[in-house]
Amino acid sequence: MHKPLPEAREVSVVKGLFTADETSRGVDLVQSAIRDSRWQVEIRTAKVVGQLVRKSSLGGFRMSDCICIDLKLDRAVPVEPGLRFRIVSELDPTLTATGVVRPWD
Repeated sequence: MHKPLPEAREVSVVKGLFTADETSRGVDLVQSAIRDSRWQVEIRTAKVVGQLVRKSSLGGFRMSDCICIDLKLDRAVPVEPGLRFRIVSELDPTLTATGVVRPWD
């Protein structure tokens, strides 16, 4: 059976599920992921600035292992659920995380 491709959308707020690129920095990611913090967001070839609007845990997982983050982007970009992308803290460029776009609500 053929599975349909995820629906792509141009969004100005992207919701992702992230893990720190260096597993030892998971706690740093949680502590830095505060409301209104700014992150460089790399989605495909686009590099935009994202402002954190919300963070939450995923079920019973510790936030230092994986964290849900919603980012308001400075311009809209096309994404689809499952697309991998990367964020870099503007305050600490050595703090990076990789995530996937969460399914549409």
